[in-house]
Amino acid sequence: MNERILLIGYNDGVLTALDAASPAGSVVVLEEPDLWEGKNLAAKAARHPCLGEVRFGQYQQDEQFMSVLSDLRDVRCVAPGLEYAVPAAAQCAEAFGLAGAGREAASLLRDKLALREATSAAGMAAPEFREITSAADIDEFARGRACVVKPANRQASLGVVLLDPGGDTERAWRECSQADEGNQLARRPMCWRYLVEERLHGPEYSTECLVSRGEVVFLNVTAKHTAPGPWPVELGHVVPAADDDLATWRAVCAELVSAVGFDTGILHAEWVRTTDGPVLIECAGRPPGDKIIDLIDFAYGVNLTECWLALLAGEEVSLPTAAQRGAAIRFITAAPGVIASIEGVDAAQNRPGVTKVDIARSTGDSIGALRSSWDRIGSVIAVGDTPQEAEQFASAASELISVRTE
Repeated sequence: MNERILLIGYNDGVLTALDAASPAGSVVVLEEPDLWEGKNLAAKAARHPCLGEVRFGQYQQDEQFMSVLSDLRDVRCVAPGLEYAVPAAAQCAEAFGLAGAGREAASLLRDKLALREATSAAGMAAPEFREITSAADIDEFARGRACVVKPANRQASLGVVLLDPGGDTERAWRECSQADEGNQLARRPMCWRYLVEERLHGPEYSTECLVSRGEVVFLNVTAKHTAPGPWPVELGHVVPAADDDLATWRAVCAELVSAVGFDTGILHAEWVRTTDGPVLIECAGRPPGDKIIDLIDFAYGVNLTECWLALLAGEEVSLPTAAQRGAAIRFITAAPGVIASIEGVDAAQNRPGVTKVDIARSTGDSIGALRSSWDRIGSVIAVGDTPQEAEQFASAASELISVRTE
């Protein structure tokens, strides 16, 4: 029986979920050498009994990794742990004769321009958009309109700039095209594309779907809160969203799956709900970040990671149809500078409903302006009988944490 899980791209959350659900030593991780070293992943990996082997290869915009995996046997499933690993996981799954997103779908999901073209061609609602290579392209497109400037094939809200009518297009282009991911990216030349699109207005949501052979078999809708101003960094999520129009969400998710030709796996899509209905912002063919999987597990009483991998392995899966309670996360931010003190963590941890307080930075660390997910410094997760109660608990606890910078 095939027991090994191949995870392309180290993901601590996925490994934590598998520690509780998979045999010791059953996971093989493939990671870029630069990321392994730059993110000090060896120390984190040592905490996971499920992790049995680590291999090193180039998968970010590269196919060298296939030679590193050619001798791997007894693989149960192949899964992408990170955004940049989605095409590699699809290619590897196909080579091993296993279920996956499909190489064409994975390619579409890694390029927002290609995704816009595919969903528009399928008749899905979309804002006006175009590829850009300069600030002049933004000027030509905007014509006094509010718009969004963003990389087509990067991650974590990196380089996304909201531009108001008459805004500084030179600044927007510079911040979009020169965004730096630091140790999240291998140290070799990469190819990037950029786009500008009409800015949508309305509440923002995400959907998390498990898909089996082109059919949505699990759907969650998440409400999200983003930072005001030009950089829409996510500050909180609530599961499930207080939106009872599930029929509409099921319909648009089914349209999305069909439009990209997605076969099997997990889809994390982001939407703006306009007066005419949900309009797609973007979609990823990997687990959501921001600990949304943890929120789903708490709310639905499920290990969604294991369910996702079981589908990739071609196994039967029993999935919940409704949430049992609510779960929410609030992110901790700070003013730019050097962290002088962090206070209130214990008080927040002891608040009603709080399940976890996670602070990822320490005194002495330098903090930049809040321009991407990497600039947040921690989070608070809480549960409640309802989504509203969970959100209240998470918000109240997060307000107890004070981060002073100098």
